[in-house]
Amino acid sequence: MFAQNADAVNFCREGRDRMFSQLLRLCREWCTSIPHDFRNDHMRTRLNELLGLCSVDQTFKQKATDLQINLRSTLNKLDKYDKAVKNLHKTLSDNKQRPIQSDILERFSMVGVDEILLALADNDLADLGQNRNGPGCSISFYVEWFNRLSSFAATEVLRQLRKKHRVEVIEFLIDVAKECCEIGNFNSLMAIVAGLSLPAVMRLKKTVIEFLIDVAKECCEIGNFNSLMAIVAGLSLPAVMRLKKTHILKLYNNRLYYLSIMEMLIPNLVEYTMSGQRLKNQNLEILQHQLDPSGNFLSYRATMKAAQWRAETVGSTQKIVIPFFVLLIKDLFLLYHSGIRTLPNGHLNYIAFSQISEQLRSVVKWKTANCTFPKNAAVLQYMLISSLYGEKDLLLASFECETAESAVEREQLKKLKNSS
Repeated sequence: MFAQNADAVNFCREGRDRMFSQLLRLCREWCTSIPHDFRNDHMRTRLNELLGLCSVDQTFKQKATDLQINLRSTLNKLDKYDKAVKNLHKTLSDNKQRPIQSDILERFSMVGVDEILLALADNDLADLGQNRNGPGCSISFYVEWFNRLSSFAATEVLRQLRKKHRVEVIEFLIDVAKECCEIGNFNSLMAIVAGLSLPAVMRLKKTVIEFLIDVAKECCEIGNFNSLMAIVAGLSLPAVMRLKKTHILKLYNNRLYYLSIMEMLIPNLVEYTMSGQRLKNQNLEILQHQLDPSGNFLSYRATMKAAQWRAETVGSTQKIVIPFFVLLIKDLFLLYHSGIRTLPNGHLNYIAFSQISEQLRSVVKWKTANCTFPKNAAVLQYMLISSLYGEKDLLLASFECETAESAVEREQLKKLKNSS
């Protein structure tokens, strides 16, 4: 290219400026999208050589200088992030309560598209979150953040020895998950729901039943009679009613309370049926829809599209979109490996790579969204440095909250104690 424009026939200022502009644009896109490539001294030297050829006048020289300054700033930011995360892991492994940065592990913006592409080249998706020292370490840190948030939700529930407090924690976490869904933070939403869905939490029949009773009361008070009747019908099933030790019988033994519910229900139920309206309990159904894996997470994908549309709407104040990261990587992995990347003539499959680039373009857009929510450093620090229960400790804590009732649970508890 330089030789052609240096020829006397082809040489002209307009052609040279056009070529240098295109080269600068290429270098700028490269430095912005794949900054990890320039952590190597050799690559930085070659980039400086290329930019030096483009610096033919003061205007191009200034543009090249600005590009180099921005690249150095980006690389310094990445280096600081890596050091901060590694120091955090050392802090957690040493179990020391030291001050830490309040804005590191949870940052989706630190995951680079170049890291994603390198991770996609691996043939085993299970190894994705194992690399802490290579070029894809930000991905492994972000996957660990998801796992930590999930374990945190389960641990906080099982730390509460009183049933009333466990119910309050579950209700609070569901409200947090609902808020995450409303603002577009689907990764944290899925992490919280995954933690509440662990066997150690789900086996707490007394806690879950009391929570459902509280939900039924709330449904009655707000006029959501469809959900009220559905919950009462489920709690009235023989498999649930046989649990005499659980406190569900209080709801049915207290006739005055039950009659007061029916007194409120009957006239309103007629009005509800006549109007044909369908009221829903948002707190529960939003979570149920997002968790539903049927149709390849069809409900989640529909909600995700709505969040994208909302973020792209002119004048919208809600620009944040944080996807369910593991599912995003899985989609990209299948897209990368399902098609032919190289054609028989040696050319790249443009259609296949265009589909991948379209997904990655969305990732870049989501990463650059400006977060207007204030950070609560104390809460985030507690989430990052508080000790969490492992899988075995979660089950042991679960059996401390509610004793083993069936023979299977008693055998499971015996094995857990013997292995301790």
